[in-house]
Amino acid sequence: MAIVQCPSCSNSISSKHPTCPHCKTAIHDLDEEQLHRLAVKSRVKKQQKILNQSFIALILFLGGFLYLYNQHPVKGSIEYNACIGVIAVSCLWYLVNRAILVYLKKKN
Repeated sequence: MAIVQCPSCSNSISSKHPTCPHCKTAIHDLDEEQLHRLAVKSRVKKQQKILNQSFIALILFLGGFLYLYNQHPVKGSIEYNACIGVIAVSCLWYLVNRAILVYLKKKN
C-alpha cells in the first residue's frame, strides 16, 4: 500500500482505494491515457483559477489608481490611505499570482 495523488483532485489517497474519497473518481478503472488526461485537466483548472485571481488583482489595482487619479483625495485621509492600501495589496497579489503561473508552467 502506498500513498499516491489523485489525478483528478491532487489529494493524497491510498493506492488500494478503488475510488478517490474526496472527488469520487474511479481510479482502478482508468488506463494510463485517461489518468494523464485527468492530470492535465486538473493542472489546467488550477492554472485558470490562478489566472482569474490575477485578473481580479489587476482590476483592483487599476480601480484604486483611477480613483486616486480622478478624485484627488487629501494625503493622510482615509480615502487616500485606502487607495494606497488597495494599490499595494493588489499589486503584490498580482505579482505573486504571476510567479505561481510561471512556476506551474515550468514545472510541466
